[in-house]
Amino acid sequence: MQGGAEKQLGILASSLDPSRFRPLVVQLAPRGAVPLKNGTLGPARVFHFPTGKFYSPSGFGQMLRIARLAREERVDIIQTFFEKAEVMGWLARRLAGVPVWMTSRRDLGFKRKPVYDRIFRISSRSCDGLVAVCRAAKDETVTREGFPAGKIEVIYNALEDGTLGGAVSPSGSRADLGLPTEGPLVGMVANFNFEIKGHRYFIEAAARVARERSGVLFVLVGDGALRAACERQARDLGIAERIHFLGKRGDVPAILAHLDVSVLCSTSEGLSNVIMESMAACKPVVATRVGGNPELVQDGVTGLVVPPADSTALGEAIGALLDDPPRAAAMGAAARQIAEERFSVRAMVEAHEKLYARLCLEKI
Repeated sequence: MQGGAEKQLGILASSLDPSRFRPLVVQLAPRGAVPLKNGTLGPARVFHFPTGKFYSPSGFGQMLRIARLAREERVDIIQTFFEKAEVMGWLARRLAGVPVWMTSRRDLGFKRKPVYDRIFRISSRSCDGLVAVCRAAKDETVTREGFPAGKIEVIYNALEDGTLGGAVSPSGSRADLGLPTEGPLVGMVANFNFEIKGHRYFIEAAARVARERSGVLFVLVGDGALRAACERQARDLGIAERIHFLGKRGDVPAILAHLDVSVLCSTSEGLSNVIMESMAACKPVVATRVGGNPELVQDGVTGLVVPPADSTALGEAIGALLDDPPRAAAMGAAARQIAEERFSVRAMVEAHEKLYARLCLEKI
């Protein structure tokens, strides 16, 4: 599964108005992370400068390459994603004399090292703007990092073109997708790399729901280091036959279309692309009250919001939707309508274009 931030960067860079903007994308990951089609990204030009530690000799060399590229291309704005890029982009901006530098906050900083907070308290003095993916991320940035609220713009993520354009009915059968063919289906899409995704609570809730409802089945989409432990937990709770681990999948929208209830039970979250995709698929969502989740899921309207790390409340919410299909369907329809209004590519791109224009007018 493509990372959410990389996906959003790809959507943004490939959708900017080419008559007004000339996007250049610099990837620092050892392997290319931005989703390319035929080696390109729409009108954007892509440069791959693989970087390990930014403070190493090779990292310093890559920073000089970025600065040289910025000078040669007469770059007006550097926008950075993630910590390493933030440090290198800030320094490259200073070396190349780029008028505008802006950064972003994609989550609540659950894995952000304190050293980056210390660096940003210095670099933020020359930071012209910051994009937060939700109000919760904005509030966390103000509280934790002391960044001025007036310089932060909240811009929600976008759903990929095509996600909102067609019908919401499944395009393939359960059998074609390798899903259980009978019974209500409850699922969660999340990598198994971090405890904060809350898989253990999903499995505990699934065991509770399974004891009370014989026909319900569960699916987990994703992979990572914690998967084996979660599979053991399912066996220990006696629901190994009821819960299916599907691994990494490239057909997540097709899977979501078959769910009766979509779940995200993270203990920390920014703005979840999976919740947005579930809403676009006309599915009611059960989500935890963390980060941007309550900004997406209106409790009792488009789904149900429960406390984090509470498998009992999670199981009760899932069961409530399974026991009342008309209510669940109404929530799914309301979720789809909100997704169409708030999460289009055009809305996200236009918000960035307006921000770029304003910052340039102020600095150039």
